[in-house]
Amino acid sequence: MKKILIVDDDGINCLLAKHALADNYNVETVNSGAVALSFLEREIPDLILMDIEMPEMDGKTVVKKIKACDAWNKIPVVFLTADTSPITEADCLQCGADDFITKPFVVDVMRSRVARVLEAHDVRKDLEQALDQETIKSYTDALTGLKNRAYLEKELKKLLEEGHRGTLFMTDLDNFKSMNDTYGHMVGDAVLQNFADTLKLHSKEDDILCRLGGDEFVAFFTDVTDINEASEKAAGVIKTFAEKMGVMGYAGIVSVSIGAKIAENGETFETLYGDADDTLYFVKENGKNSYHFWSKDGVVSDIKLQEIDTDAELKDIHRMISEEQDKDRGAFHVEYDDFKKLYDFSMRTVGRNNRNVQTLLFSLSSDKVRAEQSMDDIMEILKQAVITSLRSVDTGTKYSCSQYIVLLMDTDVENGRAVAKRVIDKFYQNERVKFSGIKVNYDIQPLKAE
Repeated sequence: MKKILIVDDDGINCLLAKHALADNYNVETVNSGAVALSFLEREIPDLILMDIEMPEMDGKTVVKKIKACDAWNKIPVVFLTADTSPITEADCLQCGADDFITKPFVVDVMRSRVARVLEAHDVRKDLEQALDQETIKSYTDALTGLKNRAYLEKELKKLLEEGHRGTLFMTDLDNFKSMNDTYGHMVGDAVLQNFADTLKLHSKEDDILCRLGGDEFVAFFTDVTDINEASEKAAGVIKTFAEKMGVMGYAGIVSVSIGAKIAENGETFETLYGDADDTLYFVKENGKNSYHFWSKDGVVSDIKLQEIDTDAELKDIHRMISEEQDKDRGAFHVEYDDFKKLYDFSMRTVGRNNRNVQTLLFSLSSDKVRAEQSMDDIMEILKQAVITSLRSVDTGTKYSCSQYIVLLMDTDVENGRAVAKRVIDKFYQNERVKFSGIKVNYDIQPLKAE
């Protein structure tokens, strides 16, 4: 139920008005402008009925105070007055009133006018909310949820004109186009969303995060004016994004370049944006996957690019990987989906580096398998024969329930056949195979560049 506040120093008028409206509304009454303002400090009504002629503070003065307050200025106000002159009506509207009701009032007229004002207020509020939603939508990048270029220019100009300072990052994803072309737009979109999430992780609520388009992003970190703090933030963005790419399974393919500038006092949007953009270009031309700060000495001075300290991290990664591997196990066995990625990578290296790679396919066949042996058991024996007979640089996977495929790196056909013979000999040495009725054959072909 909507709440109406009646402000009138005449107790009888308050009683009559409350009686007329109580069936449809929650009605509160106060007897002065000062008490009305105190009431608004505690709660906001949906409508105010305000008497004009009151001692100490008249209705017009109270309404002016209400309209001057951001928290109250949208509350609709209807004046109660015995003066029906056009001048009074004009004064009421000039103060910000939505309507007025003459005293002594007619109950049906009061109910009708109150209902009309509340309905008009609801319509206006709905329109304002719809407009706000459209404005938000027009300033938002649909893919990432970040703001767009129009929002950046509008809000950053406003902040700078108000004297706020901070650090602007112009960022670009290195090698993104190549990845997008290779793995498709769905993967590319996921990468862009991952980078947007990275920026969110390193920002606070009043920072400005935008996607300009494609793989270009901008971030303005308000009140970050210390170069050490800004440097930590840049390094953190690069590192976090690299970790996210690793989780996606595309580690090292796409990285981040950042051109940064700390806004100076009196800085304009155009100079801040332009200098950060020039600095980003410098990073892109000098190694990528790094960040650099603009300085008065110029972007392309003899200042060294800030390198991300990943040496210790890489050592940890190498140590963990080597600890997980058995150095004497021979060939590397992977699942089929992973093998396809390695196969694709090998095809590329064959073309670029003129490497000699062979594909070796082992196939099992039999009229029947003895009851005490299952084909899964025999395939496991074949797998172990391959793993223990080949080098650690070679890779294999189970291709079907009776086939096993291997990539032999830096091997010609003749040596590949020798490898196949070694695998088959070891396979037949197993006691469980000798009397199983299983035969193993192989086919070998050189891997050709795509």
